[in-house]
Amino acid sequence: MIAVIGDSDTAAGFRLAGIKEVYEYSSEAGEEVARVLDKLTREAVAIIIINERIAADARTRAKIKEINEKKKGVIPIIVEVPDKKGPMEKELDEIGQLIKRAVGLAVK
Repeated sequence: MIAVIGDSDTAAGFRLAGIKEVYEYSSEAGEEVARVLDKLTREAVAIIIINERIAADARTRAKIKEINEKKKGVIPIIVEVPDKKGPMEKELDEIGQLIKRAVGLAVK
C-alpha cells in the first residue's frame, strides 16, 4: 500500500492519481504528522510519500529518522517529494542512504 502526506496541492494531485491513503497537512503540523507516520508504520504501509516542507519540521524529521533506524528491512520506504515551490536544499540524501543500507554500496 502507498500513503501520501502532503499540502493541499500535493494531496489533490495524488488523489487524482488514484492514491486512497492521502493525509493533508500544513508544514506546521509536525506533531500530527508524527502520529500519522506512527500509524502508517504500524499498518505496514510499503511506501510513504511525504512533502519535503512537511518533512522539514523538526518533530517530523525526528520521527522519520526513528522509523528508518528501527526498521528491519527497507519497508517502509519514505520518499520526500518537492511541492509546487520546488525542491529544498538538503544536507543529507535520504534515498541515497536507503540504497546504501539495502545494497551495501553508495550510489552517486
